[in-house]
Amino acid sequence: MSATKGKNGLKSNVELGRDLDLYIVNEVVGQGLPLLTPRGATIKREIERFTIDEELKRGYLHTSTPMMAKSDLYKVSGHWQHYQDSMFCMNIGDEVLALRPMTCPFHFILYKSKPRSYKELPLKYAEMANLFRNEQSGELRGLTRVRQFTLADAHIVCRKDQIEQQFEEVLDLLKYSMDTLGIKDILYRFSKWDPKDKKKYIDNPKAWEDSQKLMKKILDKLKIKYKEAEGEAAFYGPKLDLQYTDVYGKEDTLLTVQIDFALPERYDMTYVDEKGNNVRPMVIHRSSTGATERVMAYILEKTQGALPAWLSPIQVRVINFTDRNTKYAEKIIEKIKKEIPNIRIDFDFDSVPLGGKIRNAEIMRINYIIVVGDKEEKEKKINVRIRGNKETKSMKTEEFIKLINEEIKERR
Repeated sequence: MSATKGKNGLKSNVELGRDLDLYIVNEVVGQGLPLLTPRGATIKREIERFTIDEELKRGYLHTSTPMMAKSDLYKVSGHWQHYQDSMFCMNIGDEVLALRPMTCPFHFILYKSKPRSYKELPLKYAEMANLFRNEQSGELRGLTRVRQFTLADAHIVCRKDQIEQQFEEVLDLLKYSMDTLGIKDILYRFSKWDPKDKKKYIDNPKAWEDSQKLMKKILDKLKIKYKEAEGEAAFYGPKLDLQYTDVYGKEDTLLTVQIDFALPERYDMTYVDEKGNNVRPMVIHRSSTGATERVMAYILEKTQGALPAWLSPIQVRVINFTDRNTKYAEKIIEKIKKEIPNIRIDFDFDSVPLGGKIRNAEIMRINYIIVVGDKEEKEKKINVRIRGNKETKSMKTEEFIKLINEEIKERR
């Protein structure tokens, strides 16, 4: 899709990525394989740090699994039969390997590495996983749809009687993540199977009906407004898709939660219950912040690049009024860095008119512009301009440090 204006003249993430120096796409590298600049990588890193920290707080166990596997792994799950056209495959000696399009088979192998007791459940494996999907070239666009992406993926292995509570806890995590990231205007889609499509779906009508009734019960209990979509489920179970609309008016999936009744059986996953019997668990597949690249695209388009301070590539820029104020400006930077070591602060000491330097900072959507001149140096203060405000405020450096430190920590 070309980088034309979206509805109401809004810029797409393609345009914003270019204008704000966040990522590039290069023909030599290939379609659907964006290269993030240090600025773009900063946004990605902050989203993923937030995600991992929050998941750890909520009892997820983070793993690290291979980015490729033999085709045998995917044949067990059924992905090879249902998903092979979307996989990148290669012949290595006598083996056929594939870059992973999802992590669930790897997490199931981890689960099966030793006997499990009902006391261990729910067991919540999570991973910030690099995944690969062979999207059609006509579908590729910016950060929204790519061939390699990072997914905040997780699989909750639990008893059947735990499904309802675990599903509710997942939705609570999704709500918290969306609130923190500023994700709004989401449409909930209850994606169901199509009984007539024997090729796409596992043929187990009772399991489908039971799992769909369970998901509907949970959604209705939580009073979530949703629309039903037949034929949009995963091949192994129903799912709840959280849909959004981009600047072009195109609908796409941002987050998803799935109930899986089939793969635990295919991988022969069991646990020992309180009576000593081997019992089949259930699995919830979920993503807390979705594919990082797509979430970045969403946030960029919603904010038009005016990111909250905790996500901004550059949070503060210091500008000198004249060359004679440079040393004082450098002391201000040093003082701020000493109090907030990880702050992303830069400077513009070019010998050009002040107005031009301020405009450049505004174009790059920098949250705070600090200007120091003779007056500020004499009074031992700084002049602070908050993004979006024409008015400036004179304050002590200590006051500014407290202001921005709280804003970053609280992710406002």
